[in-house]
Amino acid sequence: MGRPIGSVNREKPFNDALRMALRSRPLALRRVADQLLDKAEQGNLAYIHELIDRLDGKAVQVVDRQDVPIHELTDAEELWRNLGDDGVRKAAYRGG
Repeated sequence: MGRPIGSVNREKPFNDALRMALRSRPLALRRVADQLLDKAEQGNLAYIHELIDRLDGKAVQVVDRQDVPIHELTDAEELWRNLGDDGVRKAAYRGG
């Protein structure tokens, strides 16, 4: 079981260590970025994808569910009738 929804992972030891190292070597991050660009320019797809993900964010996966009918719920009573207590709790827990 993972962390509860809404909890914040405050401990990031690798992040902290990396930031400390970068403070003592400020040009290191620039050199790493330059290497990333060089590999992407050479056509390496892994580096191209990494670059795109860093600039635009990771692409959202779309799930086509046209086979599932969508019913417009008119009130909370209908929601309870359709899902029941357990179904509503599960939907609320997973965010939808």
